[in-house]
Amino acid sequence: MTRYDVTAIGVAFVDVVANVTEEFLNQYSLIKGQGNVLPIAVLRDIRRALSDSRVIPGGTAANAMATVASLGGEAAFIGKACQDTMGEKFKSAFDDCGVKSCVPLVGFDREIDRATARCLVMVTPDHDRTFAFNMGICEELDESDIDTQTILDSRILFIEGQMLVSRRARQAVLSALKTAKAAGIKIAFNMHDLNFRAVGVQEVIETIRTQSDILIGNEREIRGCFEIDRNIVDVDSFMKVLSSRRQILAMTRGSKGACIFSHEGIATIVSENHRSIVDSTGAGDAFAGGFLYGLAQGLSLPAAGKLAALSAAEIIRIWGGRPEKSLALTLKSYLDSVRP
Repeated sequence: MTRYDVTAIGVAFVDVVANVTEEFLNQYSLIKGQGNVLPIAVLRDIRRALSDSRVIPGGTAANAMATVASLGGEAAFIGKACQDTMGEKFKSAFDDCGVKSCVPLVGFDREIDRATARCLVMVTPDHDRTFAFNMGICEELDESDIDTQTILDSRILFIEGQMLVSRRARQAVLSALKTAKAAGIKIAFNMHDLNFRAVGVQEVIETIRTQSDILIGNEREIRGCFEIDRNIVDVDSFMKVLSSRRQILAMTRGSKGACIFSHEGIATIVSENHRSIVDSTGAGDAFAGGFLYGLAQGLSLPAAGKLAALSAAEIIRIWGGRPEKSLALTLKSYLDSVRP
């Protein structure tokens, strides 16, 4: 019996979000607009220097599952965290929003960075975001941490691409993927934060390219995954490159909206953001959650794409990457109009 619209495997991140100046970034030698991997101890030092910060459970796949739940769907999350303050915050947030949490909390050790994954999200006045993070215990995910029955009770298994980088976690994820494939469950991937030039990432990209039924990413990520030249700028040319694939590819394009590529053709999705941006953190995550929920509910690709855009537009009006109020109520009129 199918119980969950979407189950995700991902990083059990806790975000600390704050406004900073560019001088602050320079003070800590942080590369603006990118991800900076740092030891837990250094992250603690930077956090103490932040003013008016907000602690918000996050993570790409986890935020997407919070969006699914807020839209009225059934969602579950599989990951790993520690018995520290961040890990407890992560689990309690899922209890509050109605996502089933399959996240074992294990002992932590300050000396060896064995802690819950965390990310400092520093927003400069131009709304650009700079990340400083440590993957912590999540890279130690193993097969015993995978809730197989929850996966088998799902319509879609959503895998955070970052979980394939660690060889130990990769084995657990690939085992879960194999289980889902054998049961006819759709496999969705995202490529958030993958460094396409890093050693060993090509093996990860090949898995994503060949195993995904549904792939969600921004334009840079889609180009990197399928080696589409930067000189190709029109979506029809993208379609020529991607047309032979029996996949659904959802490509976000910021203020330009999104494009959904499939064997049926191209669906162009306009941006639904008509207000000022408060915090762009989690916009892509909300898009993924809205899109996957729409597909799980049997919506057409254009309808699922618009639901994704509407969900993303709601997230950038608030701090953090998770809905503060019910998207099922906020978007009720649209949901009622497109349900099969």
